[in-house]
Amino acid sequence: MKFVVATFDEDGLPYSTDQLSNSFMKNNIPTLAEMTSKVISQMHDHKNGFVMQVEAGKVDWAAHGNDISGLLYDQLAFDDAVKAAMDFAQRDGNTLVVITTDHGNANPGLIYGKKVNDNFDHVQQFSQTNEWILQGINATDSISTIKNRIAQANGGIAVTEDQAKEIQSYYAKAKMEDGIYNPRHLPFKLLSQIQQEHTSVGWISMDHSADYSELAMFGPGSEQMKSFMKNTDMHTFLLKAAEVENKF
Repeated sequence: MKFVVATFDEDGLPYSTDQLSNSFMKNNIPTLAEMTSKVISQMHDHKNGFVMQVEAGKVDWAAHGNDISGLLYDQLAFDDAVKAAMDFAQRDGNTLVVITTDHGNANPGLIYGKKVNDNFDHVQQFSQTNEWILQGINATDSISTIKNRIAQANGGIAVTEDQAKEIQSYYAKAKMEDGIYNPRHLPFKLLSQIQQEHTSVGWISMDHSADYSELAMFGPGSEQMKSFMKNTDMHTFLLKAAEVENKF
């Protein structure tokens, strides 16, 4: 048995939005769909079959950061990875593809108003994520520097002097802590609230939510899928659908 390990960055892989705007990242870091296709090519002819998990983990991170551009473009990257898996499953005829998630997060939505369509279209002009914006600001940066950085990343959106000052105030008190989610306590919530004026996207929180989450299946065994299912039943159900003996 041969083991293959591939790493493409020093930390978590970049958000798709940031990767698409950076030529080095585009040329040196594969997309989720490219990684999915490569792994399938390495495993598809194993005599005992194969199991693989593909996770679009930055969608979750973006929701925690109330980052609409990060969330949407990484969700689209996951859609491309799903297509790669389903294209193989269609050719193979004996592969089950399961698409699901473990929870909802932050519950983003469009806030109704006469400018909602035009505002939401602004997201297409975002070239960087909120992570890129806030991680690149320093306590000594001027107000104009902060305004220019946001405008550069958000398709020319102009924040006010007071809004830039409020963002700047977080950096004087920011402290580094252990943890994955925002250990510097950067103002992700504040920035998303400022952006809401221009995108009409609102969020109920920065935390996991109790929404129903999607479950979709394609291929042999998918006919056993129920309309609603408890997440605690998923383990046994998937083993049954894949005709794998449950030894636990």
